[in-house]
Amino acid sequence: MMRNALVLSLVAATVAAAAENTETLTERSQEQARAVLDRAVDALGGAEALRAIKVVRLKLDGKTWPRLQMTTAAPPFEGGTLKETLLVDLDENRLRLEQEVDGAGFEGRNTIVISDGEGTNFDHRVRTQTAIPVAASSQQQFTQYYRRLPNLILQQALNRTNTLRFLGKDTFEGRPHDVFTFVMADTQQVAVYVDPNGLVSKYELAFTDSLAGEESSEILFGDYKRVGQYQVPSTWRNRLAGDLVLDSKVQVELNPSINAQSFELPEGASFARVEPAPITLEEKVEKLADGVFVIQNVAGQNQNTLAVEFKDHIVAVEAPGSSQGADDVIARIKEAIPGKPIRFVAMTHHHGDHIGGLRSFIAEGATVITTPGNRQVVDTMARAKQVDRLARNPRSPQVSLIERGKRVLTDGTRTLELIDIGPNPHAKEMVIAYLPKERVLFQGDLYFQPINPQPPGPPQPTTASFAKKLQDLGLDVQRIASVHGQTASIEDFRKSMTGGT
Repeated sequence: MMRNALVLSLVAATVAAAAENTETLTERSQEQARAVLDRAVDALGGAEALRAIKVVRLKLDGKTWPRLQMTTAAPPFEGGTLKETLLVDLDENRLRLEQEVDGAGFEGRNTIVISDGEGTNFDHRVRTQTAIPVAASSQQQFTQYYRRLPNLILQQALNRTNTLRFLGKDTFEGRPHDVFTFVMADTQQVAVYVDPNGLVSKYELAFTDSLAGEESSEILFGDYKRVGQYQVPSTWRNRLAGDLVLDSKVQVELNPSINAQSFELPEGASFARVEPAPITLEEKVEKLADGVFVIQNVAGQNQNTLAVEFKDHIVAVEAPGSSQGADDVIARIKEAIPGKPIRFVAMTHHHGDHIGGLRSFIAEGATVITTPGNRQVVDTMARAKQVDRLARNPRSPQVSLIERGKRVLTDGTRTLELIDIGPNPHAKEMVIAYLPKERVLFQGDLYFQPINPQPPGPPQPTTASFAKKLQDLGLDVQRIASVHGQTASIEDFRKSMTGGT
């Protein structure tokens, strides 16, 4: 009797607990998100049809205005172009990407082929083929290219419904939208905007912008049309921190006929094999002369800073990377040159990958040396909403301008010349740092000494302009150090200007 009573008591307690198990916020959010997802899936072709997509071919043709990579810091901006053909075989994990780009002093044409995680990059300009490491090719294959089409995004969402959450309602381009988020297989969280007709208007990713702090990258889909049983967009735009950086037309083919040759180069193409650059570059401090150092790969991979010692202070040139990376660079500078403050930090130009760590140098108390057109960039960056030591201890940036194209820093023993060699095809205001006694020059984006044995190929417009300026100025340069890449001899540079011959 007592055993039966105990069983009945436990059953009753279980029933009561079940009755009190009310729906949680997470459950409600997931249910709402699933309802929005299902509506979008139906609008773009239905779940069965989306899951049946095995092959996608996209052709993009557009204009580009890369944020914080334009020739000027303020509009009007000079645009570039992008032509792209993408073929993805979802079942066989194969990808072929053809890209042709130009803008800001650079030209490029590449074909990337990836199959079963192994990839090759074919550089048509230099005529080389370089293996893509497995880790890099896997990421390349399963990230941004699988987000190029809303149909594929919804396909991924159907496979990861446990990560669905409803963010709420928002207005986009004057229309109401339901917004849900989910985590894709590469751990990237995306927010998907669905309009009243069930069409995906855009998706968003979060990123840290050098000037504005935490911002969104938006991929906008528009002008849907029917392709068989599917609806697909015919326009593809990208905005970063509110700035339009790509405006393109897109042609979509779903499940086109393919074969093994679809993922090979055209017969007869000749490309020299080149070993890939190391995935991880060594953090090190390169000594170019007494009191002259290049802090390499500390701010970030392939991100370098020049540090020059004077009698009672230090001058740094360039602050790439991020605030955290710059904090590490500052620590390395103080180890190499102990007991002296960093009084100045000079910028080569205004591009985002070159000023990402500037806030840390401002927090350090360094005066920023730059050209007149970049004054507003420095002020804007100092006000950015970031979580770093400048945010914890705010201070206004001190700025010193390079007047009439040149600024000379000297203590009677050491001389550092900051020379604006612009206009350059890469940036209208472009500063180089020259140490005449040491015959060392430091520059950013004007010349790259490859980390791997890649031949230089034809000189880029940016490099050709740089070479002419060096000749016109008559600088006695023996070594060229770089923000990106390794230090080169003047002989290496001259050889690059002849295509490596």
